Amino acid sequence: MSDDKVLATFFLITYNQEKYIREAIEGAFGQTYSPMEIVISDDCSTDGTFRIIEEMCKKYVGQHKIVVNRNDRNLGLIGHINKITNLSSGELIICAAGDDISLPHRTEKVVERYLATGRRASLIHSSVYLIDIAGNRVGTRHPPVISHAENGMSIEDMAVSGALINGATASFTRKIEETFGLIRYSKCIEDLVMGFRSALTGSLEYISEPLILYRHEAGMSARSNNRNQTYDLSLKKRIRDQEIFLAVLAQRIEDLQRIGNVNLLPVVKSKRFEVLLRRTVWTRNYRFVKLISYSFKRGLLGVFVNSFILEKKRRIFFSLKKLMNKHAVNS
Repeated sequence: MSDDKVLATFFLITYNQEKYIREAIEGAFGQTYSPMEIVISDDCSTDGTFRIIEEMCKKYVGQHKIVVNRNDRNLGLIGHINKITNLSSGELIICAAGDDISLPHRTEKVVERYLATGRRASLIHSSVYLIDIAGNRVGTRHPPVISHAENGMSIEDMAVSGALINGATASFTRKIEETFGLIRYSKCIEDLVMGFRSALTGSLEYISEPLILYRHEAGMSARSNNRNQTYDLSLKKRIRDQEIFLAVLAQRIEDLQRIGNVNLLPVVKSKRFEVLLRRTVWTRNYRFVKLISYSFKRGLLGVFVNSFILEKKRRIFFSLKKLMNKHAVNS
């Protein structure tokens, strides 16, 4: 292989996506770049996803090497992500989800940008075309963070941010895992970990051109579900989101410690205390005076007050909505 050629792995992660998996595989098979291997890895799907994978791979006659993997048990997203480098041979790994569609030139564009950085980039991401359930394009989405050099966000802001890149567009090298190791917290969202890791090492690159058709399940049905949501369901989602972000912050703390970056540790630890406090308030499992005292000592009294008021307002709002709905039915 010549020096300007990069062996790429197109890694397609699947789980219970029989409705969309054919289009995702067709997107993988249609990649114009070579040399490339395609790894399709299923996380022990319980529907017809793996049957479709086997069927399509048996019929494939293209130029790419095909590798099929099925986990013996469901590992969850982070467990599956942690297996990627072991299952891949490529220097550059292009990740794809089983419900999205990669455009034919995606890998080619990513490799081109990778080589333009002198192989220094550890993660490359892009914008996406949004598509609805039927596959119609409904817009374009750009990520909050563009690149380490031009994102308009300081590294301190990124350290405590809950939105960085669109993980569905991520392509990365083995440098990230070699530097930081596996993701240890299963509740993490991988793009919040991988994006920060890459930004931390100054090797995050962005391609403004959309390279993926990203499944966007929004619209009337989603808004209808939100209208019919109960307080308990809303509360459960809020607490779940807080626990996910707590896991991300815990991983960031470990990553900073691993590379000896002590300057950002106080910022991330402070943010984690703040999120812990918010979660405690929303669970309503606390002693009022004791939590006020804790908040005051941590300099988070304002956070406690705001969270306390917001939780009460949300509970009152859902109670009123329930009464109004009951009145409308009786009328």
